[in-house]
Amino acid sequence: MLRGFGRTRPAALLLVIAAAVVVAGCQPRTGLQGTRTPMTLPPAENVETPLVADENDRPIVPDAITGKQVYGQNCAVCHGMDGHGNGPMAPTLVEPQHDVLALVVGLFGITIHRPTVPSKPADFHNRDLESVITPAIMFQTVTDGRAYTAMPAFGPEASFGANKQQTLTNAERWDANVYEMMFRTTPEGLSAGKRLYEAQCAQCHGVNGDGKGPRRQEMAAQIWSWSRNEGPGIFTDINYMVQRNGADLTNAILDGGGPMPSYRGKLSTAEVNNLVDYVYTFFYKHPPIK
Repeated sequence: MLRGFGRTRPAALLLVIAAAVVVAGCQPRTGLQGTRTPMTLPPAENVETPLVADENDRPIVPDAITGKQVYGQNCAVCHGMDGHGNGPMAPTLVEPQHDVLALVVGLFGITIHRPTVPSKPADFHNRDLESVITPAIMFQTVTDGRAYTAMPAFGPEASFGANKQQTLTNAERWDANVYEMMFRTTPEGLSAGKRLYEAQCAQCHGVNGDGKGPRRQEMAAQIWSWSRNEGPGIFTDINYMVQRNGADLTNAILDGGGPMPSYRGKLSTAEVNNLVDYVYTFFYKHPPIK
């Protein structure tokens, strides 16, 4: 429904709408999948600021135990304490009543009314969704918010079209992020993944995920970054791991590559999922896994 046309000429109105569409196409968007990071790393002197760092660019280690409290205080009201997107506020959430077109035509005294659209919080148990989102993208979403949805920004500033909530520190946002990652699995699943990892993977990747297994010298001769404890296969390399989504790790397990053997047809879907979940735990603090 449009009001305030007055004697606006049709041609002028079309020009305004066309300009708004062009402007809208130039706005940044929050996507589910970012640019894939190369499987090789640059020399150490060229590595940029750590991705997981405090406000002074000092590296930090995310903590899911602390993250549970941060999540409960800031996220559960929408996403639910169990992470299913069923928090008490979830049924009331709608997309904000503003967009680029409305902002532009509003300058000419034209008001656009559109029906409210529900804005459903993410279900963190949805493995298909979780598989295409890296921890780094999730952190960016929590930091900047999501444009034109009910997901607010918890960082210093909101992105264009996103609402602003209270500011959480970098550490708090990372802690909540890794706690959310634990919704996709169960204690039993992580225990099964741990047993499978130690039986099939630790010889090369190390019991602690640091590449210091019995075959570390052999592996370091084939993958130069292993000698520096970083890069592919070094699961304690936080910068590397937060740029890997679940699909990246799943495909590496199934297809192999280089010295990494293929496990396609050798492991069930559940076993691969448990392995992926367990491999992620090497880069953050978590409750003990039996």
